[in-house]
Amino acid sequence: MSPETAVDEHREQIANRLGEPDRLQFPSGWTTSASWRRAQAAPSTVSAVNPAEFDVLLGREDDETALSRHRVLFAVYEGDLVTECDCDGYRFRDWCAHVALLWWRWSRDDLGVTDLDTGRTHLSPPWWLTVDDVEHDRVDADASQPVAADGGVDR
Repeated sequence: MSPETAVDEHREQIANRLGEPDRLQFPSGWTTSASWRRAQAAPSTVSAVNPAEFDVLLGREDDETALSRHRVLFAVYEGDLVTECDCDGYRFRDWCAHVALLWWRWSRDDLGVTDLDTGRTHLSPPWWLTVDDVEHDRVDADASQPVAADGGVDR
């Protein structure tokens, strides 16, 4: 099966679902969540299953021998990053360590994510991709100060 055919097949599978997969949204306080800490610290292995899904083997910080495997949808579809994991954490909170691990790797240029609309593989989040709340924990800019096109040199 050619790569284009596999991408088209997975795009069609998503399009034919009863409900669309979730667009990734980071929960409030995600950078201090146990899922985010686990994604960064626990032993893990990630392998692509097809253009839209990954198998994630993820351990626990305190027990490096107990790895669990979960299938995670993690792809760009219709301009959004869509995610879905078969674990209980994701089912109940729409956020889990498995999705966090894929975001962690992708945002550090360590994962190729397929755009199911174009067939292109992005090795890091593209500039045009926006994810709600990814910047939530950053300090808000002071909107009362105009932005200077000169970079602020001549204020």
